[in-house]
Amino acid sequence: MAYEIRGSLWGTLCHDVREPLAGLELRAYRSTGDRATEQAVAAEKETFHEVAEGERTGAPVAVARVEESGRYVLTIADKEYDGGPLDLDLFVEKPPRPKHEPNAKPRQFAVTTLQPRWRQTENDYLAVWEYAIPNRFWCHILALFGIWTISGRITTCDNKLPIPGAVVSAFDADWLQDDPLGTATTDGTGHYVLTYLASDFRRTPFSPFINVELTEGPDVYVTVELGGQPIITETQSDGRKPGRQNVGHCFCLDLCTDKVVGDPDTVPHWQQVEVFDIHPGNGQPGSTFDTLGYADPAGGAYVFGGTVTLRGNCPLTDLGTGHALKYRFLVGEYTWTGGTEDPANPPTVAPGSLTPVTTQATSTHVGYVFYTDGNGAAQSAAVVVAAADLDADGFLTLDGLPVTVQMYNPPGSTAVVNVSGSNFLRTFELLELNSVAITAVHPAKKPGGLPKAQAGETLPLNEQEPVRRYRVGFEVRDAVTDTVTHTDQLDSIIFDNSAVIATLDLEELRLNGCNPLSGATTIHLLYTVDHPHLRNFSVTINNNGGSVHVPPQTPSGAFTTGNYAFRGDASGPHNSTSTGGIPIDVSADPACAYSVNLGWITRRYGDLGQSLQRLYCH
Repeated sequence: MAYEIRGSLWGTLCHDVREPLAGLELRAYRSTGDRATEQAVAAEKETFHEVAEGERTGAPVAVARVEESGRYVLTIADKEYDGGPLDLDLFVEKPPRPKHEPNAKPRQFAVTTLQPRWRQTENDYLAVWEYAIPNRFWCHILALFGIWTISGRITTCDNKLPIPGAVVSAFDADWLQDDPLGTATTDGTGHYVLTYLASDFRRTPFSPFINVELTEGPDVYVTVELGGQPIITETQSDGRKPGRQNVGHCFCLDLCTDKVVGDPDTVPHWQQVEVFDIHPGNGQPGSTFDTLGYADPAGGAYVFGGTVTLRGNCPLTDLGTGHALKYRFLVGEYTWTGGTEDPANPPTVAPGSLTPVTTQATSTHVGYVFYTDGNGAAQSAAVVVAAADLDADGFLTLDGLPVTVQMYNPPGSTAVVNVSGSNFLRTFELLELNSVAITAVHPAKKPGGLPKAQAGETLPLNEQEPVRRYRVGFEVRDAVTDTVTHTDQLDSIIFDNSAVIATLDLEELRLNGCNPLSGATTIHLLYTVDHPHLRNFSVTINNNGGSVHVPPQTPSGAFTTGNYAFRGDASGPHNSTSTGGIPIDVSADPACAYSVNLGWITRRYGDLGQSLQRLYCH
C-alpha cells in the first residue's frame, strides 16, 4: 500500500499575509539516526536550516511540486517505507515571484522531521501536513535570491474594510532621483505583495554604468490608485520618516484611505482583461500591457481571441445619490498611416472615437440572486446577462434586472426576482466580449488556407494577416440623470482571431502519396507556417519507437521577447527536380512507418497547440 501526505505550503510575509509556495519542491527523506524521534517533536525553529552539501546522502523517497494554489500531494511508493518519521525539505530552484537575481543558485532547506499521523483507507495510508514558513525564515530565503518585498493591506480608514483591485506603486526617495520599485494589485482581501530587486533602487542618473546606494535598503513611499483614480498619494517626505528609511528585505506597510467611504465595492472600477491588470496604463513601469497592447510583454506577450473576459466591479447604485448605475464598454480600432494595411508593421493611428459594445457582448455571469423557493428553502440563482440585456447605447443596468428563478413547488414552476442590493452578490465579471464579432469586419486574407500543393511557399504580403490593435473604454453613468460618474481606458490591446496558415508535404510524396521511400537516403520537407502572433513551431519525424529526427536536425522557430516580427517560416517551394525544401538525411533510419509532424502554438491567451502530419514508409 502507498503512503500519501496532502496539504498546503505557504510563506509568511507580514501579519496574516501569506503566499503559496508555488513551483517549489517538497522532498521527503527517510529519517535515520538516534535522534529521529527527538527531531520529530522539535519546533521548526530548531530544525529549519539550509541543507549543506553532502548532508543528504540518499535520494528522497518522494518528491511533490507545489501547485499554484499552494496545495501538494506527496506520494511515497517506496515498498521499504514503513510509516516512520520523514525529514521534509524544500528545494527552491526559483521563488514564486515574477523576478529574482538571475545568478542566484538553487538551494535546499530542511524544514522539519515529521512523524505523520497515518489514517488507513481502503487502498492506502493518508496523512495531512499544513505548513507556513515563519516570516524570518521565508524572508531569509527570498533575500538569498536577491528578492526584496513590500507587502501589507489597503483598507478604508472609517471601518477598515479591504479595498480589492487597488494598484500600489512604491518608490525609493533618493536625493538625486526617485526610483520606481514596482507595482502590485490588491486581492479580494485588500492584501498586496510587491517584488523588487536591489538594482531597482540602486540606480543613478548614470546607470547602468554607475549604481550607488549609500544605505542598505530603500526609503519607501507609495501611491495607490483605484480604477485609475488616486486614493492615497504619498510624497518623498513620507519616505524620509522614521520606519520608512533603509527598509529591509521584507517591509510591512498597511495603509488606509478616506477617499473610499464604506464598502469599497461602491467604487466602480475596471481592473483586468482576463488575468492581466490594466493599471498602470500601457507601457508604464509595472504595467502588464506594453505600448503596442501585448499582455505580459516580458513573458507571454499575449494577444486575445474568442471570448475575452473583462473583470472589475460596478455597484448597483451610487452611494451618494442612491440612483441606479449603468455601465458599458466601448471599442475603437487603430489604423495605418495612409489607410493601407501593412503586415510588416502594427498600426499606429489611434481611433478618433470609440463605438459602444452592443451585439459583441456574449453571455456573462455577473452574480447571484438569493431568494426563498416554493418550499420555503433558501436558494440562489446565477444572474447571466447577454447582448439582449444591453440598451441601444450598450449600457447594462443591473439594479432591478428581472431574473427568472426555479421555485420547485409546484414542480416546474418559476418566478421573477428583481436584482437589488439586498439579494445580489457580484462576481468579478463585468462583460464577456466576443472578440470574433469585432475582428470579423476584416475578411480572412487567405480563406481556406494554403493548399498542400503550395507547401513551402512564402505567403505574399497581401495574403499575410496584419496586427490589429484596439482601444477599449469603460464608462459608468447615473441611470437616472445620465451623468458620467466614472471612466477608464486601456489604450491598446490586440485582438486576433485569424487562422494559422500551415501546410506540410514531402517532395517524394507529391506525385504518389502512397509512394514507399524504402530506397531513399534523403527526404525533402516542404512546409509553410505563418501567423502574426506565432509563439513557436517545430517539425519532428517519428516512428512507433518515438522521435527519430528532432530540432535542430529538423526546422523550428520561436518568438523571443520583443521580436514581434516573428511569424513563422517556409522551407522553400517544390522545384522541377523534386529537391526543394529542407533535405533530411534518413539513410540510417530503420525500415518502419514514419510520420512527419508540423506542430505550432500561437500567443493567443489560452491557445492550445495544433499540428499537421504526413505519413511515409521507409
